[in-house]
Amino acid sequence: MKYAVVGLGAVGSIIGGFIAQTGENIVLIGKKNQIERIKKYGIKIDDVEIKKNNMILTERFSYLSDVDVVFVCVKSQDTENVARSINKHLKDKALIVSLQNGVRNASILEKITGVKTLSGIILFNAVYNKAGDVSLTMRGGILLEYNRDRKDMIIEIHKLLKKAGFRVKLIEDINAALWSKLVLNLQIAVTALTGQTIKESIGNKTSRELIIATIEEGIQITRGSGIKLSALPYVDPNRMIWVLKTFGFLSPIISSYVLGLKKEARNSMWQSLSRGKSTEIDYINGEIVKLAKQNGLQAPINTKLVELIKEVEKEHSMKRFEPYELKKILKNG
Repeated sequence: MKYAVVGLGAVGSIIGGFIAQTGENIVLIGKKNQIERIKKYGIKIDDVEIKKNNMILTERFSYLSDVDVVFVCVKSQDTENVARSINKHLKDKALIVSLQNGVRNASILEKITGVKTLSGIILFNAVYNKAGDVSLTMRGGILLEYNRDRKDMIIEIHKLLKKAGFRVKLIEDINAALWSKLVLNLQIAVTALTGQTIKESIGNKTSRELIIATIEEGIQITRGSGIKLSALPYVDPNRMIWVLKTFGFLSPIISSYVLGLKKEARNSMWQSLSRGKSTEIDYINGEIVKLAKQNGLQAPINTKLVELIKEVEKEHSMKRFEPYELKKILKNG
């Protein structure tokens, strides 16, 4: 089978880079500056330098015309535009795998392209340093949706990703896992606003309390809306709350030991704000706010977090809140 990655941010670079390292040819589609730099230097993941030998690097979606599997790794706010861009270039029997945050990307991609689309969940953390240069800052695998109608293709994808060094688990009912990952991700708005690294945020008493409160509200809203959450490998909403409450200021040490969490690990929302880019706030915390409104529930913490992130986006500023300041703002609504 022939493979492609669309979107060469942190996740796309890691997926594409490690697949290329197996000797498999892969089409990598990204922005002009990304393509130019990777053509010159290859992809660097931590200390691993991956040469461009097996990479077909391009900005053009027409290169998808003979590709069997397309990994989509763009931000959720770019999904519709990407779906329209790739639409006329895809094979009828192609398969799209969405490796994105949020719970709706696969359905959007399939609706616009008419091509079967499956969801995948990334459980590792990565930091985008610059085009083609990323750091893997927390261990974790990939959850991949299993579909009986595409059984043979999925088995081949599973084999390839394992060969590339990823821990991969196939699951049939991925919806509950997607919502669990979303609820877990609610806390990234907190650290995006405080500017803390992940370790700093869970080591600080005040920001730790905010993270717990934000995730607990997400659990309450999903439960009150009849949405099932499933346990995720290594870390999920309930397990994270238990760790933070049980181990307190020792949580960074536990996370380092269990998850390989590095001190420089930062979340994707902070990375977007730091580069003056729009964030996925509408597709993470905003999803909980929307769900609450649809079911007559209240989500005051996540509602305020959405407002604050949008203010920072609008101002294109690096405004940051001390944890105690943010706690006061969220408390007062």
